Amino acid sequence: MVTLTQNGPADFIETILTSFEERIQKIEAAFSTSEAVYDSSNVLTMNFQQSLLELRNERTQLNTMLRENLAKKGSMRKNDYDCFMDDIFLLLNEKEKEAENEFYKYIGNQKQMVLFLRQGILDIKSMEQENHKEKIAAFKTMLDNTLVEQQLSKERAIMKFKEFQHLHKKITSKFQQLLDQDKIIFCRDIKNIKNQLFEELV
Repeated sequence: MVTLTQNGPADFIETILTSFEERIQKIEAAFSTSEAVYDSSNVLTMNFQQSLLELRNERTQLNTMLRENLAKKGSMRKNDYDCFMDDIFLLLNEKEKEAENEFYKYIGNQKQMVLFLRQGILDIKSMEQENHKEKIAAFKTMLDNTLVEQQLSKERAIMKFKEFQHLHKKITSKFQQLLDQDKIIFCRDIKNIKNQLFEELV
């Protein structure tokens, strides 16, 4: 996956100060860079959505197996199980939504940065040679600030996803432990697991 490094655009701005001919070459390269960033954002979005889907499928499968096991053995009816576990999954869904919101905010900012970069390049390309240095310096400052903000947005998105992933792993691991044990699962087992989870996570 091609990504835009923090120094890449800044280095580009520095080099185009040298000569008009080199400036044109770097402008063309920067258009390719902006396209790569946009494409990278789309690929990242697809990978993120796929990851969430896989996690949902995993916990849904384990939850269904546990629910069916309890109902089959007569330990807990399906409706009672759903009501009993509702607050666990509500907490997990909230964490997932927080992770989604931060991720899509990051992607939105990434695409806005691409538009900013493209417009800045077009403005530079249309400038008269004698007054382009001051405009380029101002553009570089704005770009540097944008990159710092984007890095912070990326870190927030990663943090939220890790929080959700940690909670998901805790819940699915507890479910798997119950399903793997070589004995009948009783209502008290579910209550113990739920209490353990809330002690660890809330």
